[in-house]
Amino acid sequence: MTSHNGSIKVQIKTMEGVNPETVWTWNAIGKRAGSWTLAPDAPEAKKGFLLNHLISELLPPEKDGRRLSNSDPVTGQAAWFDLRVRIEKCEPGAEVSEPQFPDLPRPPGIGPAPIVNDYGARLAQKKR
Repeated sequence: MTSHNGSIKVQIKTMEGVNPETVWTWNAIGKRAGSWTLAPDAPEAKKGFLLNHLISELLPPEKDGRRLSNSDPVTGQAAWFDLRVRIEKCEPGAEVSEPQFPDLPRPPGIGPAPIVNDYGARLAQKKR
């Protein structure tokens, strides 16, 4: 997927329920391995992606040279809603999204990430 600002390599699925001129994405599913205690092989880190690499942070310069933020004026979120992209088919074997970045190290004093995150499970059992 390519825009005026950059390219990403991601898996897509087409469906008839979306306008053919629209690309729908589950925003913010991509996470860097190590963040949020994600394992290096977590699907969010390997298959997930963000559109941030496709979106310019600034709008084109105004006549006076001033450049405004390319973001929603209320939330500050990146302005992905008017982004134009081109989709090209990748060679087979593109199971890992790109770009990928080195795993983030665990902060000092934090133990290994759990295999199953059961945070809050004891609280849920007490309510029964």
